[in-house]
Amino acid sequence: MSLRGTIRWGGLERSARDRRLPTASTAPEGTPSTQKLSLRLEEGTGMARRQVEQSTFLGALFHGSWNGGVYGQFVRARHYVSHLRQLHVVYEALESVLPGLKDGPLARVLRLPELRRASALAADLDWFCGDTRTKPFACAEARLHAERIHEVAAEAPHLLIAHAYARCVQDLFTAPQRSALIARAFELENGRGTAFYNAVSAGELRVFQGRLAARLDEVVLSEGEAQEVLQEARLAFRIQGLICDELARDAPGLEDASGPLNP
Repeated sequence: MSLRGTIRWGGLERSARDRRLPTASTAPEGTPSTQKLSLRLEEGTGMARRQVEQSTFLGALFHGSWNGGVYGQFVRARHYVSHLRQLHVVYEALESVLPGLKDGPLARVLRLPELRRASALAADLDWFCGDTRTKPFACAEARLHAERIHEVAAEAPHLLIAHAYARCVQDLFTAPQRSALIARAFELENGRGTAFYNAVSAGELRVFQGRLAARLDEVVLSEGEAQEVLQEARLAFRIQGLICDELARDAPGLEDASGPLNP
């Protein structure tokens, strides 16, 4: 992937400015989708989700032992901050397109309050970095992810569902577990430094998942559009995986983070 907007997808290189990704649908154009969108996304993105969840970077960041000690904690904090900075770029992009959405089922998905996490990310970056947070840093893959969000918002807004779904699965569904892990790893108290992952508590998670599924299923799409959303969701997960790969390449000490954290 490069800043010119090229994405390796299915063995091909495609411009991020492509309005549509290829789909396997054989239904006539305009045929209504008969499968619930929430179920289609859950079943159709399994492999893409697992590839991100099993990435070296996220595995070490959230489940590595880091050999304990002050130095291990410091190195891990550097990588955690890099992770938050990439997320901040993506969430700012998602929130920036909200004013242009027309009221309706699509907007109801994208305007879920739990998805508005840019300010929480800024608060966590302030906690970890202080004044140095003003120094911009985002890898090329994160900037391209933001570019893709702006492009589909302008050309095919229904594809924004895919990016919202990917963020819910990767960040909100894992929030209760990761909030506890981060608080323990960096000895944080009273929610300081964990605002981003405090979006959904363990007790609220099932209710939030049900609300998300209900809102997804309210969106009326043709069969072709539903297939496009599924392909875009796979792409969103794939880009996140590329971001993790890039962060892993620039993560000294990552190889020392072997072994699980104590539960």
